[in-house]
Amino acid sequence: MNEDILISLDNVRFSYPGAAAEALAGVSLSIHAGEHVCILGGNGSGKSTLAQMLNALLVPSAGTVRVLGLDSAASEDAPAIRRQVAMVFQHPEDQMVTSISADDVAFGPENLGVSAPQIAARVDNALEAVGMARLAHADPADLSGGQKQRIAIAGALAMEPRILVLDEPCAMLDAEGHRAIQGIIHSLARRGITIVHITHFMDDALEADRVIVMERGRVALEGTPEQVFQQQETAQQLGLELPFRLQLADRLRAAGRDVPLTADTDELVRALASTCSHGQNGAPAAEHVETGVAEAHAGPGAALAFDRVSFSYASARSARKKPHFWQRRASKEVGPLAVDDLSFAVRPGTLTALVGRTGSGKSTTVELACALKAPSSGHVVVDGIGTGDLSRRRALRSRVGYVSQLPERQLFAETVFDDVAFGPRNLGLSEEEVRTRVEEGLTAVGLPVTDELLTRSPFALSGGQQRSVALAGILAMRQPILVLDEPMAGLDPAGRRTVRKLLLDLKRRGTTLLLVTHSMDDAAELADHIVALEDGRKVADGTPHEVFATAEHLPGVPAALAFARALAAAGNPEPLTALPLTLDELVCALTGEEARHGAAR
Repeated sequence: MNEDILISLDNVRFSYPGAAAEALAGVSLSIHAGEHVCILGGNGSGKSTLAQMLNALLVPSAGTVRVLGLDSAASEDAPAIRRQVAMVFQHPEDQMVTSISADDVAFGPENLGVSAPQIAARVDNALEAVGMARLAHADPADLSGGQKQRIAIAGALAMEPRILVLDEPCAMLDAEGHRAIQGIIHSLARRGITIVHITHFMDDALEADRVIVMERGRVALEGTPEQVFQQQETAQQLGLELPFRLQLADRLRAAGRDVPLTADTDELVRALASTCSHGQNGAPAAEHVETGVAEAHAGPGAALAFDRVSFSYASARSARKKPHFWQRRASKEVGPLAVDDLSFAVRPGTLTALVGRTGSGKSTTVELACALKAPSSGHVVVDGIGTGDLSRRRALRSRVGYVSQLPERQLFAETVFDDVAFGPRNLGLSEEEVRTRVEEGLTAVGLPVTDELLTRSPFALSGGQQRSVALAGILAMRQPILVLDEPMAGLDPAGRRTVRKLLLDLKRRGTTLLLVTHSMDDAAELADHIVALEDGRKVADGTPHEVFATAEHLPGVPAALAFARALAAAGNPEPLTALPLTLDELVCALTGEEARHGAAR
């Protein structure tokens, strides 16, 4: 094997028991030392299976996988591969083994026999790199999904691997966390670590040396990011989205603007600033809008209301196990309130986006909204029912549905049909009505209603398909209020489009929606109302334009607004009065054309 090639797959095939098709169907590829490779593709295309081949967690049904010159199928070689190939899984809980975050990060180096002083240094450096040093002594069970993801990445970094395999590491992170992880990836690549990064974020792929696109277990497209995304029609047929800047350039060119078809922000800004300086439409400076922070209490018009709600995990948790490795360095910090004096209201038939940095209290808030947690103080009222009224708990459950941060963890039945049918059957409906609702739910999430799917085990599906089945089970209940915690995290572009359309369809039918999202683009495009949290407290409450006008307490802004501000910073002389939050609004602002594709709020 060429010494420069660290990973080599030759005609690799793999099938999961009971699956109708191969997960990998003849994959051949090579990855060189120090190379940063992004793997793209739809849910179920074989990306995660391929990742697990790289550190011998799975071995081929046919073909060969060689990593660092070692055969992954040889039992004597697998441990040596895993010592040098660290992996961050799609779901961080799969890697949590202790009740102390720092102990979790130390677990890998301890198993490698690293000395205690070196472990301490590695753990400190890894936690600092992912911004989690202040939560070194926290129980992972009390962390948000994004915080758990950072701990998992820190655990991989502490192994000091030659190859780092990342399976959707930013899926649960806010914009700041995403930028931080991308910075870590770049830093590691500069140090010569080989990076294999599976992602559904197209902008991440722009930073890679090479992009590999998977479809139905095969390599469908390969090349530099520029080579892949220049094949726009092919990329879109493979279910990919063009990066935002390429979409913008394409739309502007179609509208007659003389700009290059490029994903380079600086190049596009320079081209637009040049045309703007000749008297064409300018880019927007942020308009001044007072952000609403008025208190919203339970009233007759609210479908869901929080009235001065606080919640503390410290008062709710049971006694924890004592730390072992970090016991001598135990923290004296006392955790803050996860939710602190929170008041807001969600009006019937509207979509409210709950946004904020990782750990700001969003997931705790939605669990309070669904009566999965009880407030330490204050009141939560759902459709006129207080969540503390145990005598009306059954009525409350019939009114509000909950899609958790990892809805696929809600699956349990032997078949897809039985899983989706579970809720409707508990309502005492006829089997005919149950089947109608099952088919309705699966169709709504974009899954084909076939006998093959209905009789298949949900656990034999891809991660994205499992998430869709879990969501279908909630929709089949037809509850008037739905609370969704990051329902698009980890979905491919086609899956995200399906969920966005579903949310808008539900809203048009009168369903009240409370949506937790880390995507500022989704908040801008979908929401009627945004509530922003920081450290458990409300810091903004208003329409998308009101909230994003200042955005000082948010982890990011929509891509359209970020680009508009970059254009303004480049010296554009003619700021617009409008504040563009979506691609349509930005294109309209720059060309004067009518918005064509914007979501109806």
